[in-house]
Amino acid sequence: MNPATVPEGVSKPIAFDTFRARVMFLLALVFLVFVGGIVHRTISGTITQSQRDTVAGGLLIIWPLFIVEVLWGVVRRDRSQPISTVIRRAALVCLVPPWRMALPDSRTGLIWLPRMGWHPHGKELSERLEHAFAGPMVLVALMILPVLGLEYFRSSDVQSTPELSIALDVGIAVIWVAFAMEFIIKTSAHPKPSSFAMEHWLDLAIVVLPLLEFVLTKGHVGALARLVRAGQALSPAQLARMERLYRLRGVAAEGWHALLLLDFIARMLGHTPEKRIKQIGERIVELENEISELRHDARSLEERLASTQPNQNQPETRSGGATGELPSEAVTATKRPSEP
Repeated sequence: MNPATVPEGVSKPIAFDTFRARVMFLLALVFLVFVGGIVHRTISGTITQSQRDTVAGGLLIIWPLFIVEVLWGVVRRDRSQPISTVIRRAALVCLVPPWRMALPDSRTGLIWLPRMGWHPHGKELSERLEHAFAGPMVLVALMILPVLGLEYFRSSDVQSTPELSIALDVGIAVIWVAFAMEFIIKTSAHPKPSSFAMEHWLDLAIVVLPLLEFVLTKGHVGALARLVRAGQALSPAQLARMERLYRLRGVAAEGWHALLLLDFIARMLGHTPEKRIKQIGERIVELENEISELRHDARSLEERLASTQPNQNQPETRSGGATGELPSEAVTATKRPSEP
């Protein structure tokens, strides 16, 4: 969308807004790649101290840029819009910098995306993103099969061959980054981000489970290192705790693999034109039934309301006869002859 085609009533982005959006999108993607690299290299146990220091240093250098930029956006926000929404988005970016990729601009409310330009977030943009991500994500899903094959059937070769180990870690990291990027952009562009995240819990779980496994791995390694340095013997309680950590880490890893396969199957079976037409038809039937039920409820409420309201047009009646009629005594009195 060019600035000239921005909807009426919306501030037009200037050249600096576009430049800033491009730079921050790139930085958010770099941040996400760094996180994917350090997470999956740490989980596999093949990361070196120099690699860890390099990635961690890069993250620490980039992170403050997101905080400064998003706070600057809060200062120059559109004053007619509620500040609570801007503050929530800014806090989310400060905690999760990759969320800056598709963050609505605080002044214009528009989202900038590569090859698409500026667009208001909403249903139209969500539909365009569904079509844009359909093909690339199917290709990413196809990468799952060789990756899982290496992990389960060539694990000994992976452990003994550094090149194969690096290739496996890179493949897993690419898959994770692609899923995370798709989820972040689609959620930000949706009219109701919270509802979208809950409805697409499978995509959310695919993004979160490796992070959980990373946290459990780091926690276990740190506890074990402290115990070894102190020269302490492992007590039964400590052994039980480490066993639970290993079990939780295994659950996270197996759950991630299972969800990858589920998503792979869903993408392969759910994006054909025939399947899409069938899904649209079923959705139309559901919406028509829902509209019919809503109309029936509305008619019932209207009838109930009409039956409980007094008839405002009904004239007031008096005792002794209908409205507009005199009592019988008065009628008789009018018929008597007047006294002389």
